Amino acid sequence: MSHAEKQSAKLSVRQLTIIFFLGLGYTIVYATPFIQYVFYDSLVGTLGCTQQQLGYLITIFGIGNLLAPFGGMLSDKFNTKKIYLLSVGIICVLNVLFILNMTYSFALIIWAGFAFFALFLYFPAHTKLVRLVGSENQQGTIFGFTESFCGITNVIVNFIALFLFAKFANDTFGTNGLKAAIIGYAVLGVHSLIILAILVPDPGKPTPESGGESNINSKMTIKDWVSIVLNPRTWMSGIAVFTTYTMYCTLSYYTPYFSNVLGVSLAGTGAIAIIRQYGTRFIGAPVGGWLGDKIHSVSKVVGVSLAAAVVIVLVFMLVPVGTSAAVLTALTLCAGVLTYMARGCMFAVPSELKIPRKYAGTTSGVVCAIGYCPDLFIFVLFGYWLDKYGNAGYQNIFIYAAVIMAIGVVNAIITQIYKKKVLGKESAQDAA
Repeated sequence: MSHAEKQSAKLSVRQLTIIFFLGLGYTIVYATPFIQYVFYDSLVGTLGCTQQQLGYLITIFGIGNLLAPFGGMLSDKFNTKKIYLLSVGIICVLNVLFILNMTYSFALIIWAGFAFFALFLYFPAHTKLVRLVGSENQQGTIFGFTESFCGITNVIVNFIALFLFAKFANDTFGTNGLKAAIIGYAVLGVHSLIILAILVPDPGKPTPESGGESNINSKMTIKDWVSIVLNPRTWMSGIAVFTTYTMYCTLSYYTPYFSNVLGVSLAGTGAIAIIRQYGTRFIGAPVGGWLGDKIHSVSKVVGVSLAAAVVIVLVFMLVPVGTSAAVLTALTLCAGVLTYMARGCMFAVPSELKIPRKYAGTTSGVVCAIGYCPDLFIFVLFGYWLDKYGNAGYQNIFIYAAVIMAIGVVNAIITQIYKKKVLGKESAQDAA
């Protein structure tokens, strides 16, 4: 790598600022669709629905992942920035509409709207804009900081929402507080929208951050779209996300496992969960992204992180009852850091595999559909095992996670072989 390339691998203040507000936009877009994770009881009471009915909202939302490849095609065919801003703006409008009619039947319509605008339109555009923030040798660092900033803004936004909820929740189910929190999301969304409209460069203009490369959108055809969907590089990228996301989903089951099986106090498990959710994200994501750029292979970071996580999962299965909270905390910290190291790199794999930037939207849409499809079944599967087998169900969960993560390790190895045999040959032909 030349001196100029080494310099360009460092992010400027402008780039970090853009990434921070892209992270804020991401947090705002998904705040209300996943609001049950913060205001569960209030949402159930306000909507007058059962807990099972509430679960259907996430199912409806998750179906949007299957539409993402088509949304990605739009991001590649038309102006990515305009699609991004439009989708964020409409999400804010949906928030306002929801507080005007907070009934379960209307919530089904709103969540369908969230699925369309947050997953079909927004997510591919978001991923493509993140990739366009810098040059190709900065992708690991860029996506790593994006993941970290999503965590930071998530803490900020939800603390504001909690403050508004506490201030206005003066009725039976805290409905007024819930409305205030959602209005808070919408107001913050409008502010981020304005700032991003100013900061994010037009995709059709070359920028210093992109190494002078024009990011102009190509006129996508159906043939182009099909070729991307069938491209093995796309599937290697998707499997990297699928296996990493499975590792991420499994993290949430460590807490009940500690309390129900290993006998750790509820206070102890709560503290461990907070450290795992927030502390490790701020550290693991940027470190993983930086390391991926440093060794010129984000897929290696994903593979090594998954391999180490398999070992930790197996250790969790073997530790005896009565294991000290300190040991479990250390293992959880390691698992969390490894998870976020992989998450900080997983969406930079298409860049490593030399998938053209002009097709970043379509690629991210397909990768999203492959990578996040566990949303459609994994929690139902895990819940079934726990309902049927009780605490013994955790063994099934851990074995399943270990197998999937092992597949991710194999995928990382295949990615390295593909790079050497196929991409290396292509580079040699181009040089000739």
